[in-house]
Amino acid sequence: MPLVDVGNTLIWQCLKLYLPVGTRLTSVRRSPEDQLALIVGRARKKGYIFKRLPTVADEFSWSQAWQLVNTAENPIAKPGRSMHQKGLAYDLSGRDLNAIFAAVNKASSTGGIHLIPPRRGWNNPRLEGGCVHVEIDSGKLDFEPFDYA
Repeated sequence: MPLVDVGNTLIWQCLKLYLPVGTRLTSVRRSPEDQLALIVGRARKKGYIFKRLPTVADEFSWSQAWQLVNTAENPIAKPGRSMHQKGLAYDLSGRDLNAIFAAVNKASSTGGIHLIPPRRGWNNPRLEGGCVHVEIDSGKLDFEPFDYA
């Protein structure tokens, strides 16, 4: 189960008002060790054999595996360099990734969330593998949940 702090929970509440029914939040905050575990798992699925136990502190123990699994279609950050580590990245999954992608853009354009500006060669949001990856630094709940008489 990914760690979710109060800020992440509130941003998720802001975002999910826009998302299609059935959208799942599959990842938020990941430690460098969790990031390395993802790299190791993906590499092993591709048949990569590690020469020694990969550890975050020993980049040489996993750097070739990272190069194998870090693709344009399904990028993965190096441990210690992920926006997930900072709690600013959200991976969203569901039946229709294009609808989720459109909903994230609508949430941004109407002020429900504030996207971290895209970086060179890195769009935000973006389709990655089986999810929509979005980097968010704030959100706004702007509705009246009750009718007052």
